[in-house]
Amino acid sequence: MGTIQATDPRGRQSASTTPLSPAVSRNNPTVVDNILPEGSLSHESSEAQDAELYLTYCNSQPLLLFPCRSSLASLGKRDVELLLAMGAMGARFKDQGVHSKAIQDEIGRKKERACSMVMMRVAAGTVELSTIQTLCILSMLEFTAGHIIRAGSYTGLATHFIHHLKKDGFEKLSNLETERDERKLCYISLIMLQNIHGSLQPPEVGDSLNSLAAPGGWNSLLRTGSSTKAISWGSSGDNKLDIGISGTNVHTSELWALACNYASSHVGVDAHSPWSPRSDYSLINFHHCEHESLMPLRFRLHASRFQDHPPAELQAHRDYWGPWIFFQMVWHAVPCIANHPFLLSMRLRKFRRTMPQSFLRNSFEQLTFHSGWVVHFLELTESKNFEVSDPTIGQCVAIVATIYLQHSFVEDRAFSKKAQMGFEKCLKFLRNMGRRWPHIDRQVGHLEQLRDTVAPGGLTTDGGAPAVSHTHQKWSVNLQLLWKILVYAHASNTSDVAGDIFGPELAKDSVGHSGDPSAGAITERDFSLFGSAGISGHTTVASECVTYPPDQIEDPTQAGSQTSPTIDISGLPDDPNVDFPGSDTLFLQLQDYGRAFEDWLSINPS
Repeated sequence: MGTIQATDPRGRQSASTTPLSPAVSRNNPTVVDNILPEGSLSHESSEAQDAELYLTYCNSQPLLLFPCRSSLASLGKRDVELLLAMGAMGARFKDQGVHSKAIQDEIGRKKERACSMVMMRVAAGTVELSTIQTLCILSMLEFTAGHIIRAGSYTGLATHFIHHLKKDGFEKLSNLETERDERKLCYISLIMLQNIHGSLQPPEVGDSLNSLAAPGGWNSLLRTGSSTKAISWGSSGDNKLDIGISGTNVHTSELWALACNYASSHVGVDAHSPWSPRSDYSLINFHHCEHESLMPLRFRLHASRFQDHPPAELQAHRDYWGPWIFFQMVWHAVPCIANHPFLLSMRLRKFRRTMPQSFLRNSFEQLTFHSGWVVHFLELTESKNFEVSDPTIGQCVAIVATIYLQHSFVEDRAFSKKAQMGFEKCLKFLRNMGRRWPHIDRQVGHLEQLRDTVAPGGLTTDGGAPAVSHTHQKWSVNLQLLWKILVYAHASNTSDVAGDIFGPELAKDSVGHSGDPSAGAITERDFSLFGSAGISGHTTVASECVTYPPDQIEDPTQAGSQTSPTIDISGLPDDPNVDFPGSDTLFLQLQDYGRAFEDWLSINPS
């Protein structure tokens, strides 16, 4: 295995075997002396064991702060604040994690000491690369603890420091799996950090993903590098640079940031309809397809064969399989966000014409297809006893859980039962992850509370002819809570504003004191979609429409369906001779349409 080598601010690797010691301000030579413990760790100490847990479960999952396959042997050369922050992150992967009061206290002590030492370095003017790395980890710690403002301040401070360093060569995204320059890894980790927390500013409609800019005017790596031939997103040729799974996930995180902004956006009255090419919905769909077209096929399930690897091998190579799971889950979660019935309804509040049937079908297909794959990967990781440690994936699963919860109340009993099973599988995964991350544990509570708020809301009759009209059960739900679950920053935020960063005088004036800013009064009838498949319950959906040609409609009770796809597409990408199945599988009711698409994908020509 490789070792972590110290890197000076000019990018030269140090071969010295002496521990790195903090520089001391000449004006105040004792400013850090009285808070720095010994700078090296024995491999048997609990601090070293916690740092080793960080390297196993957190490095590249999601932030690649240290070179891949780094070992514990070099941790003794690290500055103490960095070791403390790594230990605070790694300690949660011991035993019962944050459910243990002792581990909670240990995490708190290490986090506070690391923060104090970083602030002393800033005050003394002795900031080093390890200081910026520590700020990245502290931001993750605070965000997952629910202290969103404090997390943002750490990210902003680290960004400010990086912005004032030379970044020669950083604009070219190379294979990060072989990258040894920790300055570049830290630079890219900051971009990832901003993206996964959804902290990018919402783009203007029509802007490309490459033009997204981070807070403070610091442009994204993809913006500064988009003009280079090596990582041009605009090329449609066959020359695709394989930048490794971690490099690929830099692009994946940009897609996630776009989806997070979509979920949190206040949609104006003049917003374009989702099917408009100028809408944020179309922008996400475009970049989702563009992202897929540029990804190496070796990262796909059929090529990676995750299911064929023994658990011990998967665990031994977490530095690859952890990012691989991130890529799969986020890529499938983004269409679930874009097509989420609640978020689509927000964009259709002022729409009073008839919803296009083609959009209704396409949206539902995307919703069921991708949510099914998310649950499929949950089943895969569970079968391999592979602990998913990246908290971003927990948010992906929480979003999918709300979709299954909505579908749990449809009238079709078979479809409802499958949706209930999907919801329970999501909750089971989140409960396990909640042992490691407190904000995921809160999401479990939010989802259980949301389920408990669903209540009958009266009956409604469709607009069909009197002889064929039907009465349907309506359901009411806490829409503010639903929106909070969907917006990552709001779902992670703790209700204790005083525990974040402000003192008692400012805490009462903080934005979060009176609730999340995005969760205003949402009472429009257009949002009453629980109990309907996808967005089919929207008021603009035609109650009577010809969906299929006459005499080609299959009874929905005869069509099979399942919560998650159990399909083998091993031959699909490389074999153009795949035939459609029989025509009877193509003419299904709405809730079975996604299955028809999956059936087509599962065909293995003989």
